[in-house]
This record gives sequence, structure tokens and C-alpha cells, in this order.
Amino acid sequence: MRAGAVQALAQLVGLALAVGISVVISHRLGASPEADAFYLGRRLVTGLQEILVQVLSLVFLPMVAMQASSRGVAKLAMWVALGGIAIALVFALSAHFVVAAIAPTLTGDAAVLAERVIIVLSASLPLALLGVLAGSALNLAGWFAWPAILRLLPRVLVLTVFLLALGAQASVTWAAFAFVGGNAVALLLMVPFVRSGPVVPSARPQIGAALLLVVGAQAALWFESALAARTGVGGVALLEMAQRVGALLGNTLALAVLVPVFAKWTGSPKLRTPLNFWRTVAGGLTVLILVQGTVIYNAPKIVDHILGQGALGAAAQAELTPILIVMGFAPFATFLSRAFLIWVLTRQGKNALGIVALAVLIDLAVRAGVGVWLLPSLGVGAVALGMVLGPSAVALLLWAQNKADLRAARLSLAPLLGAGLGLLAVVGSGIVLAVVVPWLGSTQAVPTLVLIAVSGVIGMAVTVLWIWWRNALWVFKF
Repeated sequence: MRAGAVQALAQLVGLALAVGISVVISHRLGASPEADAFYLGRRLVTGLQEILVQVLSLVFLPMVAMQASSRGVAKLAMWVALGGIAIALVFALSAHFVVAAIAPTLTGDAAVLAERVIIVLSASLPLALLGVLAGSALNLAGWFAWPAILRLLPRVLVLTVFLLALGAQASVTWAAFAFVGGNAVALLLMVPFVRSGPVVPSARPQIGAALLLVVGAQAALWFESALAARTGVGGVALLEMAQRVGALLGNTLALAVLVPVFAKWTGSPKLRTPLNFWRTVAGGLTVLILVQGTVIYNAPKIVDHILGQGALGAAAQAELTPILIVMGFAPFATFLSRAFLIWVLTRQGKNALGIVALAVLIDLAVRAGVGVWLLPSLGVGAVALGMVLGPSAVALLLWAQNKADLRAARLSLAPLLGAGLGLLAVVGSGIVLAVVVPWLGSTQAVPTLVLIAVSGVIGMAVTVLWIWWRNALWVFKF
């Protein structure tokens, strides 16, 4: 858990940067064609990059564990780089057709800008693949914070560009270049620390299953982007804002918990026990109840007082609020589905291709069905709802398939109750602080952020004290 906590702290800074980028874009560009152009390119290209970071580590960790020398790791890196270059070329050469197919509502200069963003961001893909490989090697050696910190560089540079207020077209273009540069610097700072470690004979990379997960996640991302684009100008921007603000923190925390667990189970298979699995689930849900509950409760304030202080109009704000609320539930489903996937992928002596293929098909079918059915009535909210129900269906499927193996462990619900009490403390302290300190109750962005942060810290303190009092600190020991 300490490794997960260190990584989580590093990635929390990344969350602040990502939210900062969304706030600055909402203030500078609003729900404009330029915002759609940037978000479309970011979703399609860097969305794939984020998927690669989350999924391919499931492959690269065992593959690195199987290497007996640095030469083997270098050879693996060569093939990874070639694969990344091939993917980048496909993206760059098909940029025009991608924009026309995914976002036909983008025309003229906005369409050209979206194509330019995709072409530029494509250069980050081979760097990202190599970064996943290097980060996996470092994770296997027990280094979790350093790769997480270095992955912040692209966001730092993108935020810097948008703060320069260069104009809509120039800001979007230079932000894309900054993202590529940040990935290059991050990779250069990871490579010197990569070393081969002791060989783990039982390590088995589930390459086919991981590739299916990548393809499925990318297909979902493209389909969701296409649906959002078809709701009109600003649809992609609204979906991206809601996902960045409503789901990114939860997904970041979930990843911070699950990546160290996967690394430990890969390097030491004996740690893969039902008890440790349910401790992982309980720890993740405890954090998510507190964090996502805070986001969902404060969603109207976040939209009205923070995102809505600039170019984001009243109509867009009214549409964004329910989308953000729905999106706040997505990390729960994502965390559970990923936890069960890790349990399946680390099973010794069994190929997970079949069950993973079924999980991907169910996920895509639910997302597509909900999105197409409810898009006319809910707009972008239908896409957000599909992002909750799709992973939920996967989690139910994998639980049903593995419940016999996982039935042995029984845990107390005290940590989850503590998270619920912490959430009540967030709500209560927020109300009291807004009355006692009128500045915190204003409608400006800074006081609202301070109020949410302070009430969140109070809620966290209540949760930790409850867990300590109930002698339930085991929830963070897996």
C-alpha cells in the first residue's frame, strides 16, 4: 500500500494539472469549435496513450520480469519503438479521414486544426510506448513515484501553453507540440534508471488479452467521441471536461492502487490470494466513496463557480452539470472491472483470452446500446451513462466467473462505513464553513476550490480516525 500511496500522491498533482487545463480551456475557449478540435485530437491520440499506460503495463511487467539481461530489455524496447512508430504513422496519415468520420460537425478551420492536432500528437505514441516499458521495468524494481512524477511533464507544458493566451488556434497547436515534448523529456529521464532484475520463471505475459483490452478501450473511446460530436458544437468539449473533472481523480487513485498490486502479484505469485484481492477492493472503494462522493456532491458548484467563470455559456453549464454527476460514478465501475481483470490476468497456468474477449464485447455492447438509445433524449449524458454501465457489466461478469475462487475471504465493512461518515463530514463541514466564513461561500473560483479542498481534508480525517478506532488499518495493507 505504501507504494500505491506514493504513486497516488504523485498522480494527485497530475490531477490538479489536468483539472487546471480543463479550467483554463473552459475560460479561454469555452465550448467552441477550437475546444472541440483540441479535445477531439486529445481524446483519440492521447486517449490511446493513457490506455496503453494502463493496459500494456499488464504485458510489459511480466515481459521485463522474464528478461535476464539489459540486452534483452533493449531488444524488447526496439520492437516496442517500431510498433509505436507504425501506430503513429497510421494516425498521422489518416487524420483527415478520422476527423471527417468522427466529427462531421467540425468544418473549415476547426477541422483543419483538429487534423493538425492529431498529426502532431501522433508523434507522442512511440514515446509513450517506450515510457510504458521503462515505467514497467521501474515498477518491477519497486520504483513507483519516479515514473508517476515524470508522466506529469506533458501536462505541465500543456498548461503553460494555454496560460500564455496565444490565441485559440495558436494555443491549441503549440499545446499539442508541448505534449509531445513532455513525453520525450519524461522518457529520457526514466531510461538511465532501467535495470534488468532477477528472472521470474512463473511470469506469463497475457499478450492477446492485453491487445484485446487496448482495442476494446480504443473502440469505446472513438465511439463515445463520435456520439458526443453528433450532439453538436461543444459536445466533445463537454464530454472531455466532465471526464477530466469527474472521473480523472478516481481513475488515478484506482490505478495507483492496482499497478503496485499487479507488480507484486507478478513478481511474487504467492501474494495473489483471495484475502489480498478483497483488501485491495475494500481499500480502493473506501477511497473512491470519499473522493467521488465529494465530486458528485459539489458538481453544481464546480460547474457554476469554477468552469463557468469564463467563455463557457449558461446553456453549456446547464448541460454539463448532470453529465458531471453521472461521470462521477464511472471510477467505481472502472476500478472494480480492473481489479477483477488483474485477478484473471495473474492466474498461473491459464490463458485469459476467452474471458477477456467476452468482457470487451459486453463492455462495448452496453456502451453502444445505452449511447445510441438515449442520445436523443440525454445528449452527451447518454455517453457518460454508458461509461458507467459498460464497466459495471464487465465487473459483474468477472465476479460471476471467479466467485468460487474469491468466496473464501470475508472482510469487515468498517472501512466502507468510515468512508460514508467521512462523506457526511464533507457535506456538513462545507455547509458550516460557508456560513462561518462568508468568503468561502462566494461564487468565485478560488473560494470554491478552497472550500472543497478544506471540507475534503476534514472528511478524510474523519475516515482515517474511524478506521484507526475500529482497528481496520488492514484495509491499506495488501
